[in-house]
Amino acid sequence: MLHIKLAQSPKVKDLCRAVGSKKHNASVSIVEAVSYTGTFWDGGSRSEYTAVCLSTGKAVHGPQFNPPQFGGPKEDLRVNLPQGFAIVEHGTFMGKPATPHVYIHPLDAKAVLGALLPAPKEDSPKALPEVLEI
Repeated sequence: MLHIKLAQSPKVKDLCRAVGSKKHNASVSIVEAVSYTGTFWDGGSRSEYTAVCLSTGKAVHGPQFNPPQFGGPKEDLRVNLPQGFAIVEHGTFMGKPATPHVYIHPLDAKAVLGALLPAPKEDSPKALPEVLEI
């Protein structure tokens, strides 16, 4: 997960503004699926999930559920994240606007984050050449 200032990434800023967030920071995760958790009021907090099209900026709000004791699902809803879309988790945390968390598909990460992506570590297995013994 990356913690960024929105001034560093205009595309992430646009995603956050599409859901009405006025925060100056955001968290970004590169994932293929997102779990919807905490979509009901609990202790002054509630999460909302909104899918945003990367090409048009059109936002579609996700479902809200009741708590399990009042008929809501007993397990979190897990949604596959299609390429070309981002899911922004936002809402209220302890009565105040929550810092948005942007979920981006791995194939869209370079286009959205650009230079903010961490460089691969030189000692990681993908960066090392394979050695074959005969």
